[in-house]
This record gives sequence, structure tokens and C-alpha cells, in this order.
Amino acid sequence: MIETININWPSGAIDPTIHCPACGSMVLSPLEEEGPGCHHVQFIIDSESGEFNYITDSFDEILKEFRKPEVEGFDEWDATEGFLEDAESNTFYVMNLILPSNVSIEDDPVCLRIGYELFFTEDQEELYEELERRHDEEGLHDHSQN
Repeated sequence: MIETININWPSGAIDPTIHCPACGSMVLSPLEEEGPGCHHVQFIIDSESGEFNYITDSFDEILKEFRKPEVEGFDEWDATEGFLEDAESNTFYVMNLILPSNVSIEDDPVCLRIGYELFFTEDQEELYEELERRHDEEGLHDHSQN
């Protein structure tokens, strides 16, 4: 199962500004035709349309085994759900940004789902390991929750 975090966006709040948890780059509007501007983002999909606003070629390839074109009403959202439930990865992370309905309180909220592949270059991995080592030496990590 893929790690997922849900963020409930408050009703009436300004449009969300989303940043990548790996590099801090702003993830642009899902309607931006050129994509989110961050190489960690693998897909952006919304529950309202059930279709991708953005998807990388590599994730599109991964998702092939989760698609069920023979099932009526089975859309890309459903295929993504299957991936999140069945896949195993320690580098993939999904954020569900839950936006309240603008129409009626009884309507289902829209969920904007963003999938990130949090990979590191060799240099970044060495830096991360060095920071982890220093934090452990200084007692800055609480490993009791692991």
C-alpha cells in the first residue's frame, strides 16, 4: 500500500498553493498544460472528472496493469485507487487535497490527488545519510515511533 496523506482544505479559503515535499518547488495549477514544474510529481488527478490533469509517461506505463477498460464506468481514478492499494514502494507518496463543494454541503467534496516519486540523486542520498548520522549523534531523533 502506498503512503497517503489527506489534507482537508477549509471552506472559503483561498485556492491552495501546493509545494513538493521533496524539493520545495511549487506545484502549479493542475490545469497548467505544461505540467506542475516539479520532476517529483508523477500525476495529478481529480475525483470530479476521474481523469488525469497531468501524468508522466513512466507512471502511465505503471498504471496499465491497473486499468480495466472492459468494466463500464471504471475510470483513471479507479485505476489509481488500485495502484495505491496494491503497489509497494518506499519512494512513492500521495497527497489527497480534499476541497469542499462549492455547490451544496450535501455534495461530495472534490479530491485533488497528487502522486510524488521521492527519489534522491547519489549526492543527495549521501548528504541525507550524513545529516541522519549527525542528528543521531546529537540525540535529535526520536526513534521510539519507528
